[in-house]
Amino acid sequence: MSFGQKYELFALYLGELFTFCSVLYLKYKVQTKAEVPYYDMFYELNKDNSKYIKIVPQNIIEYMNPIVLAYLIMTDGNFDKGRNRVRIYTNSYSKEEVERLAFAINTKLNIYTGVLHDRNNQWILTIGAKNLTLPLS
Repeated sequence: MSFGQKYELFALYLGELFTFCSVLYLKYKVQTKAEVPYYDMFYELNKDNSKYIKIVPQNIIEYMNPIVLAYLIMTDGNFDKGRNRVRIYTNSYSKEEVERLAFAINTKLNIYTGVLHDRNNQWILTIGAKNLTLPLS
């Protein structure tokens, strides 16, 4: 269940009702609508529905480094044991944006990154087995 902050006491009360369970999970989620100075860099207004959507910045290559790649893998990636590869789920981005991201990883980190069609009009990044043992400097 998810409750806003004004319902925190109610949420805690509900949690107390389930203390008889042998396992109790407590999770907090923090959301903000405050615009940080770099907000426009990663979000763009969709004029069709007046909502902001995530984008890959045109200049992503300037920011690509091992830490950025690690963050992408930790937040949106997984390891495919069957094919011995890392997948980064970039499904919410356009094909052009995913290709731009792959180009930045290839160029700045010298790690071959493929763009694969996932489903519908969705694309993912893959890093194959040959590149998984490369040292990042």
